[in-house]
Amino acid sequence: MNLIRNIILIGITLMLGGCVAGRDSGRDAIAVSFEPQAWMARQIAGDDFDIITLLPGGTDPEVYQPSISTMRRLGDASAYLTLGTDGFEKSLGESIRQNFPDLKIADSGAGTDKIYGAHGDHHDGSDSFDPHLLASLRNCVVISGNIAETLASIRPDKADEYRAAGRRLQERLQALDDSIAGLGLGGRAFVSRHPSLSYFARDYRLNQIALNGSGKEISPMQLKQRIDSTAALHPAVMIVEKEHAYSSDADIARSLGIDTIVVSLNSSSWIDDIIRISHEIDRN
Repeated sequence: MNLIRNIILIGITLMLGGCVAGRDSGRDAIAVSFEPQAWMARQIAGDDFDIITLLPGGTDPEVYQPSISTMRRLGDASAYLTLGTDGFEKSLGESIRQNFPDLKIADSGAGTDKIYGAHGDHHDGSDSFDPHLLASLRNCVVISGNIAETLASIRPDKADEYRAAGRRLQERLQALDDSIAGLGLGGRAFVSRHPSLSYFARDYRLNQIALNGSGKEISPMQLKQRIDSTAALHPAVMIVEKEHAYSSDADIARSLGIDTIVVSLNSSSWIDDIIRISHEIDRN
């Protein structure tokens, strides 16, 4: 319980702390793909930048298209910070390069430890990597450092300040990761529909049981077979993503004798969700 208490305290510190800069008239603008990137940028630079988030929290990237007004705002941006993923970012990046050829594009996911294959199916021969980098606090340590460097390049007058704030954020994220690792969750299993927690599972040596496999829809017969085989693994909890929820999720969890947790990993409170998932797996 002391470890859980420490995790919660670190999480609260992360969510409330870290704003380092005051308001600045004539602020620069930057664009990011996801809400957690925007959150990290604010922790590093406070209100120095207007932040354009291309994929709003709670939105499914597989079907989302930014509005015309959002795309127009990119004309005011000094840089676009991606995670370098395929799908949503790749198709959008091509449009951005055509319409805003002078816009600086920075890969804030550079240097992260990636899982290659389709949605966590390791080394299936694909050059694509699992796009859910933000589900790993260890990846977020790297991403926050990259964001700090990009912001420092845009505002050289505040480069030292941003780099120092970036290091403080990295230390806080690392402390939270260390606390979760200290729970000793290795070997336990959890269920999800969509395999979006492969990095989380890898970091803490967990077994993610994704009912939809590589993210593709499966037949009712295949789903039943997977549920039956899942029961033998005694999962601790079922993780339901807000963006990929099904009406039958609660029934599946009941049939397995486990609770559900509804999360949104593309939101400014994604750290809270990682803490909740860790707590529920530890509790069960």
